Amino acid sequence: MLARMINRIRIHFAAFAFLLASGITDSAVAQQRHIVSNWDRSSAMAAARSVNIDIVINEIDDLRVLQALENRSDWPLPAREAAIYKYTRSLASGSRNMVDPAIVQHLGTYQAQVLVPSEDHANAVVPLFNIRGAAQGVENGWIRTESSAEAHILLKTEPSLLPDRYLQSANPSQRAGYVDALHRADRASVQAVQFAALEQLPTTPELTPLIATTISITASSDAIRRLLVDGSGPGLTSALNSVGKQTSPDESAALLKYAIRQAPAGNAALAIAAWWPSLRHDAASRQLLIDTLDDPALGSSAALALAKSPDVLTIRELQLIANGKSTAAKRAQLALDISRDGLIGEVQK
Repeated sequence: MLARMINRIRIHFAAFAFLLASGITDSAVAQQRHIVSNWDRSSAMAAARSVNIDIVINEIDDLRVLQALENRSDWPLPAREAAIYKYTRSLASGSRNMVDPAIVQHLGTYQAQVLVPSEDHANAVVPLFNIRGAAQGVENGWIRTESSAEAHILLKTEPSLLPDRYLQSANPSQRAGYVDALHRADRASVQAVQFAALEQLPTTPELTPLIATTISITASSDAIRRLLVDGSGPGLTSALNSVGKQTSPDESAALLKYAIRQAPAGNAALAIAAWWPSLRHDAASRQLLIDTLDDPALGSSAALALAKSPDVLTIRELQLIANGKSTAAKRAQLALDISRDGLIGEVQK
């Protein structure tokens, strides 16, 4: 009997504890829902403009002042978050050591309270002032500036080590800072970086963006050819576009020929797309692409390029080839069809 009574007491106590915990949890949820509120965008912006937020931004010098701004009751919530957001973005104009670390940490974990309908997804809400995102942007800017300063020193002492430093970092902002430093280095240092990076490129294609930047400074045709053969990844497209803007038509034509004949098909296709627009009136380059129409790997890329704003001579050549039944004929007809559809679309606009 005693054991049964004790068991009942335990059951009642557990039930009471559960209800108490549930009440606390529900209260916390209710409080959170009270804090985070949905607004329509125009009303929230009107509330943000209802006070002069600039008067408080310059007064924030420690976390206590910032939190006082967050909690002031005489300002509507959108105005408070607008002020915090503007303050956060203003930090980008200074260095990290000018800001209280507690403030940086607080802004990086800030929970937005004013939510508005997303302009891209009607059923979703987003922060009107993305303070946490702005804080991350400031942090990325600081990292980039600090990394550029670090690389600037390295370029004066051991420039050949920069590719290794670049590879050791997985932070895009840090890598961007290393690249930035190249534009402030002397030519000899940039050449040293280029040589060291090209040596590693066959096994580390991640160096493609770094090499592309050195090429924009040295304009080395040999480096471009190495990049065509061994480069890869998302940085290659922008690298080839940059090369096309910096080289003369004759140089671009020679590099295009090299790409088609020597580079991997994927890289050659990127070179065709990047360089053909500036070479479409060059007779030798036109003939090169026409001769490439029957290439199993590059024929489609050649057809797509030839279809872009073709001149009269290109159209005539394509029409002559399209009369046959070969693979080249089918691709020539494809180029003509794409060109015609594009022209019709322009007329209908």
